Amino acid sequence: MSDRTLALDHIRAQMPTLLQQVNNSQLIYLDNAATTHKPEAVIQAVDSFYRYHNSNVHRASHALSAEATSRFEAAREQTAKFLNAASAQEIIWTRGTTESINLVANSLGEHFTEGDEILISTMEHHANIVPWQMLAERKKLSIKVIPLSESGDLDSQAFSNLLTEKTRLVAITHVSNALGTINPVKEMIRTAHDAGALVLVDGAQALPHFRVDVKDLDADFYVFSGHKLYAPTGVGVLYGKQHLLESMPPWQGGGEMIKKVSFEKTTYNQLPFKFEAGTPNIAGVIGLGEAINWLSKLDQNLLHEHEQALFDKALDGCSQIKGFSRIGTPQQSVSLLSFTLKGQHQQDIGLMLDKRGIAVRTGHHCAMPLMSHLGLSGTTRASFAFYNTLDEVELFVTALDELNKPEQFHTPVSIHTGLLQQLQHSRGWNERYREIMLAGKSLPSMPQSLKVEANLVNGCESNTWLYHESDRSGNLVFKVDSDARIIRGLLALLMEIFNNKTPEQILAQDIEKLFIELELEKHLSPSRGNGLKAVVERIYKIARQSESA
Repeated sequence: MSDRTLALDHIRAQMPTLLQQVNNSQLIYLDNAATTHKPEAVIQAVDSFYRYHNSNVHRASHALSAEATSRFEAAREQTAKFLNAASAQEIIWTRGTTESINLVANSLGEHFTEGDEILISTMEHHANIVPWQMLAERKKLSIKVIPLSESGDLDSQAFSNLLTEKTRLVAITHVSNALGTINPVKEMIRTAHDAGALVLVDGAQALPHFRVDVKDLDADFYVFSGHKLYAPTGVGVLYGKQHLLESMPPWQGGGEMIKKVSFEKTTYNQLPFKFEAGTPNIAGVIGLGEAINWLSKLDQNLLHEHEQALFDKALDGCSQIKGFSRIGTPQQSVSLLSFTLKGQHQQDIGLMLDKRGIAVRTGHHCAMPLMSHLGLSGTTRASFAFYNTLDEVELFVTALDELNKPEQFHTPVSIHTGLLQQLQHSRGWNERYREIMLAGKSLPSMPQSLKVEANLVNGCESNTWLYHESDRSGNLVFKVDSDARIIRGLLALLMEIFNNKTPEQILAQDIEKLFIELELEKHLSPSRGNGLKAVVERIYKIARQSESA
């Protein structure tokens, strides 16, 4: 076994979460862009804080507080060094990337005036869109959007053309969470500065893959989340140039961010504390410091080369699969593969992979404007970290390929005459799941004329429609459809239970008890479970309205 393999195996062995089985299969975790797993060193650091050092930080005179404060501020120093910030005063603790961006929007944004412009890009996460929209609405600002090329790269010429003397801020992602594109932020920052604009960079997806030097970038603000960087959830960082942070008013008021308070006037604390109101996530900060310490000891070249090998093997393998389409072919990307599979809804792909213990992310990835631009409802995203293995990639490709093969299941039961009975007599969830998928395949499609906004069910991750009318006997007749087969199968079950029934019969059904009996809540993801409940609640609402009419 090579030294390289031994080093990678040693890293993986430090991740206890990866040792478990899911659905009777060894967990293959390919959802690292959503959150990463935590090494033992980080888990132990958080555990040690709560066991031996638990106390609030700053101002206290006892030993525990001194120990907690020392570890807390040491993490700030580590983070400043990690980013190559000029000073630890430029590191502000937040709950994550989203709060960091909101802090800048609500604080720096106070200096903006009517008619000022903010530039964002088509590929931004909602966290780097919505705060600026809210600010623009309050201050009567204009938001301009940098377009994409067909490859999924930003249009650099369009970016330059959009900059004007009114541009106050460019808010741009370093790496796209939906496409994996690495943006040329250093060049973009230089161009923006030449036009007199400040730049905020969303680094949430960048730092897990490569080191960032904020001085070299000359970024005015750089933000990221700890949980994507092998650290705990609920902690993040706002880096800001000191002179800018000093010019910005506090965002939140309370303890810690003050110097002196009277009923007549409050004076604010110095950096970084004036932006850290209230008790912070002390354990999370200490965990982040340990994650940075742990990462800094690893061979960065080895990690980068291995992630590239994982991505190359996945792309090569998936490209051989019939109907596979990679979404975006950027010039530079991290180890993230966003794709569609012809004839398969992303929710169905995610659920079928999960049955084999393979975790991927499906949906719009909090990038709905990007998906709209691409003409997609969503994609499937496999994102790789250095603790993944080439064998895992091979298993992922094999499982994805098998989704396209003809199903070897037995003939499905009739949709309206026995699906519920078949599910009740199925031997375990796997057999029940097959019946649901087959029912979804056989469910009649809703006429296109009925797939309108009024019939869409809110709360479903996939597009799900529900139409109703009453027959002459007062029975409610439903038509349903979804673009995800697993949801279609569940709709088939609901139709067997509710269709062609009186309002009284519908309202008398104890559907919650039935869901528990069929183990639907246990095995469906929260988003799919909530979607199913949303359809049921819509049916109940229709029945109540019909009953009282």
